[in-house]
Amino acid sequence: MFKRITVLLLAFTMILAFTACSSDEPEDENDAIGEIESADVVDGGWAMAENEAAALPEDVQTAFDKAYEQFTGSDLKPVAYIASQVVAGTNYMILCEETTATEKPETSYKMVVVYADLEGNAEFASINDFEYVAYTVGDSEEISAENLAGGWSVPDDAAGSAVPDDAKEAFDKAVGAFTGAEIVPLALLGNQIVAGTNYAFICKSTLTTEEPVTGIQVVTVYADLEDNAEIIGISTVDPADFNK
Repeated sequence: MFKRITVLLLAFTMILAFTACSSDEPEDENDAIGEIESADVVDGGWAMAENEAAALPEDVQTAFDKAYEQFTGSDLKPVAYIASQVVAGTNYMILCEETTATEKPETSYKMVVVYADLEGNAEFASINDFEYVAYTVGDSEEISAENLAGGWSVPDDAAGSAVPDDAKEAFDKAVGAFTGAEIVPLALLGNQIVAGTNYAFICKSTLTTEEPVTGIQVVTVYADLEDNAEIIGISTVDPADFNK
């Protein structure tokens, strides 16, 4: 029963995000958020990335590297390619791991939009906090992603790395019995030691309907001490939140 409820929650949140993206008229071309479909690039809107690996496609990596050459801020490393937007050129939305250059470096996540023009130039159009790292667990108690005992730890090698074997095993067990949606983990965002382990993943989720709808979600999985696993939280990531 819990799994059925979770599947319905997944479907509802994805459809809700899809509807929200397509219901309002855009103010201008750069603010346009159109329908998000797995196979189509909507002119002026965001299209979900088709890749399922941690590594960025070559053209996206090239644009990021060119933009980063001009950047004088903190250390940014790509974690997952999220979406693209056709403008006078292309915007690429990339989840990045940020490390501050302080005496005690701190790691967090940023959603970065890279703009690549038609002449081969690139720059960071926006860098926004990725607030989905405050995961909701159990009875809606919010647990921050700070590296504290009992709290969430950000993995040292999230950027450009495959999901670790233990996390992938827990993920596969949690989603293995699901029907109606395909959920693919792009990267492990963090883990939390409890009576077992909680894992948080950024995922690409596709409703297996006649016209598949693809979205990006943060999925939290709990693995107990007896080798069982289940999904305990799903949050939909709306590209519109970072389109500024």
